[in-house]
Amino acid sequence: RKFRMEEYDDLSAGPTEDGTLDLSHNTWSVFPDELSQFSTTLLHLDMKNNRLTQIPGCISCLALLQSLDFSLNQIDYIDKGIGKCIRLRSLNVSRNRLSSLPSQLSKCIMLEKIIADQNCFTSLPETLIDLIAISIIDVRDNQLSSLPLGLCRVPTLKSILCEGNNLTVAPENMRNDTKMLFHCLEMQLKFKEGIAAKSNQRDELQANANELREKLNNTTNCIRELEKDIAALVWERPDEYIRRKERFVELVKKLSDKIVFYWRLAKNIVLKWWNDRKTHPETEY
Repeated sequence: RKFRMEEYDDLSAGPTEDGTLDLSHNTWSVFPDELSQFSTTLLHLDMKNNRLTQIPGCISCLALLQSLDFSLNQIDYIDKGIGKCIRLRSLNVSRNRLSSLPSQLSKCIMLEKIIADQNCFTSLPETLIDLIAISIIDVRDNQLSSLPLGLCRVPTLKSILCEGNNLTVAPENMRNDTKMLFHCLEMQLKFKEGIAAKSNQRDELQANANELREKLNNTTNCIRELEKDIAALVWERPDEYIRRKERFVELVKKLSDKIVFYWRLAKNIVLKWWNDRKTHPETEY
């Protein structure tokens, strides 16, 4: 790639004493591979207001980075290699064309701030809940319809800025109040967990019902086989055999009645759970 003289001067000068390299307000359209030569000194990289279209995998070479500013570009892709920037504390990708963030961003365990307003996000990765130091997430003016519900339980998270989205997880008048937003997320998370628990109960009941049905079928088949044997032996020892037969049939009938009773009980429990679920559907704001 050919550099403009101003770009080359900025790049060749390298980071300042505090580890800052300012390549902002230029015409960079490709992330410069030459930055890898500063992997041991570059701490703060500013490339705002350029023409970049992506953050490539070579960003992983800059493992000591603490802040990245890629705002005011045309970026529509961030490589998963950013997850290797484990010292990163601040990421600014405001005013780009991003529709998603890489899930590997959760590996940046020191990340405190994500500024990603005015992009094209339709969702955020669930892995954001694993960021143990995150304090601020700014996703204003995107196309989000939901947020990771678990964010409400991240103890370090103080603010989620999400105005200008079509969120269904909270009423519009609550979206600019982080405390109220967290309350809405917590309520929906508890409801989701309750549904999951009931689903597990239903699956367990269904498994038990299937097991009982199999036992009933096996018992029915055994009865049929025994009845055939009885029919074949009835003429051999009529008096004694008839008495034994009557006793056996009585015992088998009791066993069969018990299995049928428990099968119907399990079936009724499953049907009642299903009807309750249909009459109490999940509520959306």
